Amino acid sequence: MSRAKERYFVDRSFQRFFLPAFLSSLGLALGGMVDCLVVGSKMGAAGLSAISLGIPVYLFYNVLSYGFSIGGSIHYASALADGRVEDGVRLFNNVLRFLLAVYLVTAALGLLFLPQLLALLGADPAFPEVYAIAERYVRAQLICVPVLYCQGPFYYFVHCDDAPKRAAAALVTSNAVDILLNYVFVIRMDMGAEGSVWSTLIGAFFCLGSCGEHILRRRGALRFARAPFLRRDLTESFRTGASSAVQYIYQFITVLAANQLLMSMSGAVGVAVFDVVYNFSLLTAAVADGIGMTLQPMVSTYRAERDANAVRRTMGLAFRYSSLLALLATAGIVLGAGPLCALFGLSGESGQLGVLALRIYALSILPACWDQCMIYYDQSAGRERSAFLAESLRMLLCWLPLALLLTRAGIQAFWLVFPLSELGCLLYVLLGLRARLREDWTQTSERVYTAFTDPDSDLGQQVAEFQEICDGWGCSPQQSYYGTLVLEELCAAILDDARRERRPDVLIKSTVILGPEGLTLHLRDNSYEFDPFAIQEDEAGEVNVLGISIVKKKARSFLYRRSLGFNTLVVKL
Repeated sequence: MSRAKERYFVDRSFQRFFLPAFLSSLGLALGGMVDCLVVGSKMGAAGLSAISLGIPVYLFYNVLSYGFSIGGSIHYASALADGRVEDGVRLFNNVLRFLLAVYLVTAALGLLFLPQLLALLGADPAFPEVYAIAERYVRAQLICVPVLYCQGPFYYFVHCDDAPKRAAAALVTSNAVDILLNYVFVIRMDMGAEGSVWSTLIGAFFCLGSCGEHILRRRGALRFARAPFLRRDLTESFRTGASSAVQYIYQFITVLAANQLLMSMSGAVGVAVFDVVYNFSLLTAAVADGIGMTLQPMVSTYRAERDANAVRRTMGLAFRYSSLLALLATAGIVLGAGPLCALFGLSGESGQLGVLALRIYALSILPACWDQCMIYYDQSAGRERSAFLAESLRMLLCWLPLALLLTRAGIQAFWLVFPLSELGCLLYVLLGLRARLREDWTQTSERVYTAFTDPDSDLGQQVAEFQEICDGWGCSPQQSYYGTLVLEELCAAILDDARRERRPDVLIKSTVILGPEGLTLHLRDNSYEFDPFAIQEDEAGEVNVLGISIVKKKARSFLYRRSLGFNTLVVKL
């Protein structure tokens, strides 16, 4: 029965987070793909080649945005789960200010030295049509940098501020506007490849507006503040997020290498086909990103609560969902490779090469999803080194040597680099999987007690059981007394409120941890929004106000918030 109750909380949270996270990741990938599709259909292989040459600029800023935003949001979720709201607010503001400063400085330098930047990207004046398109496209990218890449911190922090639906809606709206205006600017108004950048800029304002409204109205814990600067916030955020951000550093290197290799082998045709494959890799990566955005706040929260069973269940769901979606994506690309290439304006020689490339690439989707699930897990579990190594293997250490080797076998063999590099990473993941999971799930210095309470439970018996647990842990009489008092009073208050609100299905999960600093209680319930600590004496009704007031006086700290779709209380004694 306890297993079914445990699964109830985890499964509901996973379902609540997954769909918004997946749709927002999918929308982001579709936005980039539509750029390629619209420009390709309007401008042909020259336009696709120019966009491919501009990809490293996009990757450079994604390194910054995702590195600090993903890592920072993980630490933000952990801070809230531990009741440290002010630490979380300070971290958000430090990350946002730092990113804005870096965006402005680097974009200005890029515009100042644009010819040199184009040469670094591989643009060759010997191909004047491609060079001219790339110059206009990259200039537009740099002008829009400060707005486009602030979406990262806004989206990830709002997502972890228990607002996954708002964050997803903001990003999906941004990409829907981008897709619509992309067609208008590039096809109807003939604004060229740079029209796809201006459409993305306008869409970004919608995302920033929606997420900014969440922060300004203080719908969660996030707020703008003149927080003190701590370098530790930045270093810890990037160290945690580096294993996600590093993929963009590696993509920066591999895209440059691929463009150079393919340009020398088959000219604009090979580069255009690579751009199509690259865009499909972003689309299928949305599956793994959606799973990662789901499991990261959940794993961070459950680890703070020392709940190994919930972590295990979360990861089981992550692998199940990712496998199903990966197989569907693989089948769709293999069966529809021909029509998909035609959509992107590839025909004749480029169309034949595109079909082959896409079908070979499709073989990498399932192992890539498994690899990335473990990378996201290692990030949330504080295993940054393992996550970094896995990402390095799949994106660079396996990819680049294989690309150089396969180039010798010809353009048709080159595309095997995608499945082979993912399989190399998967081998590393499987070799250390059992040891890593055993270490993360079983080794803890704290003592943990977990119980489930519903209206039919005997609360007195549960309190007596917890009293015996405290005695067995060697707690002092004072610790034992206040621990049982807090547990009983809070559970009784939640049950009384659920009875008044006619919620017979209310279920409370109580987790008590004995650590070096004393007892920490985590309570989660599925009732309507209810904060026992906010009860006033004149509205108390059946709630024991005296008991709650004693809890507030004796607690070192206490926090109520809606987290993972449930009421959540954290009390430290």
